[in-house]
Amino acid sequence: LVEEKKVAPFKLTYSNDQGLYIVVGYGEQATGGYSISVNELYLTENSIVIDTELKGPEKGETVGVEKSYPYIAVQTEYLENPVIFQ
Repeated sequence: LVEEKKVAPFKLTYSNDQGLYIVVGYGEQATGGYSISVNELYLTENSIVIDTELKGPEKGETVGVEKSYPYIAVQTEYLENPVIFQ
């Protein structure tokens, strides 16, 4: 699924017998050197909330010239609660 969606920003969930996967992708970036931070991930009474942030390369950092497709996948125990992306 990630390979199919990676060019544009995306948010998805996937579950199997090993747990729940929450995936956030930031689409195509002109270079490498990007990272993603998870600012918040918590469970409320009726939902799972995740807040992520794309961080660009540091000034002066050597980055590749090839395009990149940063995404993060977080695995949790299986829960049926809906996921809220912030």
